[in-house]
Parts: sequence; C-alpha cells; structure tokens
Amino acid sequence: MSPLLSPESPELDDAHFALLANYAKHLGRAPKAIRFATNNGERRTRQKGHGMEMLELRAYQPSDDLRHIDWRVTARTGQAHTRLYAQENDHQRLLLLDLSSSAYFGTRHTFISTRLIQLAGIIAWRSKQQGDTLSYRIAYGNQDYASNKSGSLPILLNALKDASTVGNRAKGNSSSSIWSNTLLTSKVHNKDVIILTDKQSWNQDEESELMKLAEHNTVHWVQVIDSNTFNLPSGQYQMADSNGIKSVSVSKKSMQQAKADFFTQNTLMRKKLASFGIRHQIFDITESPEKIARYLLSQGALH
Repeated sequence: MSPLLSPESPELDDAHFALLANYAKHLGRAPKAIRFATNNGERRTRQKGHGMEMLELRAYQPSDDLRHIDWRVTARTGQAHTRLYAQENDHQRLLLLDLSSSAYFGTRHTFISTRLIQLAGIIAWRSKQQGDTLSYRIAYGNQDYASNKSGSLPILLNALKDASTVGNRAKGNSSSSIWSNTLLTSKVHNKDVIILTDKQSWNQDEESELMKLAEHNTVHWVQVIDSNTFNLPSGQYQMADSNGIKSVSVSKKSMQQAKADFFTQNTLMRKKLASFGIRHQIFDITESPEKIARYLLSQGALH
C-alpha cells in the first residue's frame, strides 16, 4: 500500500512531510491558459500597469482588476472581459484548514484529518517550490494558528504535524468558521483561497463573511469524506469521542438514514457555495492527496 495513500499512522512525522515535498515537486504544470509564467531571470512584481505582456483575454471574474477590463471587447460581445498580464499576479495564495473532532476518524487507509493535513502539506511545499506567496490559518482542537509572513514554512509544517495528533479529537471544535473573525481574511483581495474542512454548516454572520471572501477572491472548497462509514455491518461498535468510549448500535436502517441526512445537508451546502461562486469538490478517503492536489492544479489554485 502506498505510504501516501495509507501512512503507517494517522499522526504524521517529519519524514512524511519530507515525502510530501517530493510529491509536490512532481505534480506537473498548471494548464497554460491558467498559469502566469515568467521568463527565467525575470523579476515578478505585484505592480499592475502598462508595458506588460498580455497573457490572455477572458470573461471578467469578480476578483479581476477593474482597470484591466477590455471595454472594446465588452461592448462588442455584451459580456465583460478582462485582460490578464504575465506579471500581474505573483500567485498569492491563502490556505484555510479547519478540522472538527469528527475529522479524526476513518474506516480504512487513514483519517479524514490526515488526508486534509497531507494536502495542506503538499500545498505548502508547492507554494515554496514555485516561489508563491502563501498565507494561512489552521484550526484544530483548541488551537488556531495564522500567518501572512514569508519564510514561515517550518512553522506551518510543525503546526500541521501537531494537527495530526489524535488527541485533538478530544479537545472540541473551534467556535467560529475559519474565514471569520480575522484580519487575515477580512481584507484579502485577488488571491486563490483554498478551504480544507470537514465542516458543512455555518451561521448567518459567517455566511456573510464567506460571501465577501468569494466576492474578492477565487475560492476553492475541498471536502474529504469516508463513504465506507455508511456501509458498516449491523452490530454493536465501541466509539470514542471527547466524552469517552461508548457503545453504539448500528442497523441497516440507521445507516441508510445517516447517509441520507449527510448527503441532503451536503447538497444544500454545495448549492449555497455555488451561489457564491465558490468551486466545491468532494473526494473520498480512498483518493490520494496527490490526486486532489492535481485537481487544484487543473483549477489554477496551484501553479
């Protein structure tokens, strides 16, 4: 079994994060139409203005700079178009990882938390290797870390390693969504935002903040589930949570109801995210973090 798909332990160590660096390096390239390439030796700049080589012309997106709208094409087609330049974006990325106590669970291969943490590690390494700017906020158990400083990769990797510790399952959940109540997300513009979480709900205030985030950025929401959870044989199971170990009775009927409830809630969430313009993708625990990272690459969230 692949050490990436099914690590020896859901608690990841330094050697495993070093392995993730190798996978990040060999992801390949983003599609040419999405990638903002610069020539060798050419300095990247955040400055937007004249004199830069135009990379492509595309339909206007909410995160695009209004100064780059091509009014001639817009008038001719009746749809707003914007010009993208080779140097206009230095690939600024915001990573948001939020794990509930329920994420520290899995029926095969590994935990949902571990899969999301692996993916976060690949994103962190890939951003470093490509020279991209990475800000992040991660929340798990009773911990919450955030940074918008360059050169903080070792700190982020240590936090991710700590996040994989199974003991976090007993420490409860953060009180608010990861995109709320922080300056890191309240003023962010023109970034690729990647949200990794097992949570499926938020309150009205959090929804308002999420809408603002999606209005000014390209937001990618990645969810990992363990579909085998709904295929457990009927019987008695010993389950551990923050309150200790308890016996749970599972029947075919209860499994079917749990599955129906989960996917009903998930469908509502997907429709809500789509209405905000957020790209949502759900993956099963049987799919490797490398495959999920390649999906993000194809969407332009990674480069």
